[in-house]
Amino acid sequence: MKISGFALASALLASVPLISGGAAMADDIHMAQTRFGLADGSANVLKVNGRLTTPEVDGNGGMFVEKITETADADYLLLTDIGGTACPALFSIVKVTGTSVTPMAWFGNCDDEPKRTIVPGKSVTLAFPAYRPLRFKGTSAATYVYDISTGVLKKDGKAVPTACKGKCE
Repeated sequence: MKISGFALASALLASVPLISGGAAMADDIHMAQTRFGLADGSANVLKVNGRLTTPEVDGNGGMFVEKITETADADYLLLTDIGGTACPALFSIVKVTGTSVTPMAWFGNCDDEPKRTIVPGKSVTLAFPAYRPLRFKGTSAATYVYDISTGVLKKDGKAVPTACKGKCE
């Protein structure tokens, strides 16, 4: 069966909105919809409803934003800060309410694929394997657990500071 160039071009043009546009914003890994507005990390800074957070959250090479759970009065985001060869990724959990956005300092061991366990409305666990890059000093395995009810982040069972100093960067 022969298909003319015109027929093939028409079929391809008709499918363009399906593969490049239409739903692009809904599927953008740099954005997540919360009940309190759009969280957007596409400019490598976190904005909620078009406003910078306080403290400001700055990414390195890119920032992925994902809504991971919610409680009655808050939504929780997991941010992934994309780095470079020496440290491909760090993470942050951000609490978003109707009146505030509370980010925590970046954490992780540079591995970009931790095992995630989320107990909706209760806790978020990120278990990182040892990270051993070829030309750089590696890091040991680590497990971080964020308790939503207390707002405490623990690394291997010990509380770690989560406050950002001026900016979360």
